[in-house]
Amino acid sequence: MIKSSEIDRLSHKSLDGQILWELENGFELSPRESRLILETISLYYTQNPENQVGRISLWVVARDAPVGRTLESIQKVQVWVTLDGGDEDVEIYHQYGQVGLRRQRLLRVSEEIIDQGGIATQSDLARLLGTSVRTIKRDIAYFRDHGITVLTRGAYSDIGPGISHKRVIVEMYLSGMVYTEICRRMRHSARAVKRYVNTFARVVSLYEQGIQAIGDIGYYVGISSRLAGEYVALYSHFKGNSHYRSRIEDLLVQLTSRTGYEEDPAKKKDMIGERP
Repeated sequence: MIKSSEIDRLSHKSLDGQILWELENGFELSPRESRLILETISLYYTQNPENQVGRISLWVVARDAPVGRTLESIQKVQVWVTLDGGDEDVEIYHQYGQVGLRRQRLLRVSEEIIDQGGIATQSDLARLLGTSVRTIKRDIAYFRDHGITVLTRGAYSDIGPGISHKRVIVEMYLSGMVYTEICRRMRHSARAVKRYVNTFARVVSLYEQGIQAIGDIGYYVGISSRLAGEYVALYSHFKGNSHYRSRIEDLLVQLTSRTGYEEDPAKKKDMIGERP
């Protein structure tokens, strides 16, 4: 177990930690207010990945490139991936150690690459994470045992896009599992799990209020169209189930109470219409 004092030092030295310090000390905001502002900033920065701290770019094979051709003859795309997730990575490192952190990063970067129209090989992932292909294969097998497919070039050509680990986590929550149980099973930070659930609630809120184009929802919420589509499909599949519907309604109530207002779909449509 990593010492708490070491984790605190790592957290304070991150960009997230510096922004929180400025908000709390420079603007005299409460820790809760500061954290909400930080989460909002992080949400909108996802639309400009090249400006984010902790991200690097690389070239990978295009997601839909035909299988069986030589590497030199198929299309490549440039993608951005998050190698350092700030405080969330610090929390994962604290709770689950280096192995847990590597696996969290494996899920994150493989799905970020998919969302940007690329597909990673196991060798790409090994190079990014500074480990061996053998280790990547073990990590992929670990997630497979937990019902999650890590999409690499070979897997994508066999099964297609699959579903993201974020949808799996949200479905666990809707089924009645509590945050601590989800975190323990999925080796995720509580902050990450809550963010996935809250983002799902925002997607549902917009969808119910009339914004139903997947691309528009993804743009406004700050997630990929692929993930927005998964969340809408999850909602559509379970909204007729009384148990799941009750959990979804609770989330929408929490969303309204947290933001202090109910989102105006007409305003969202105006903002979406102005996007570049």
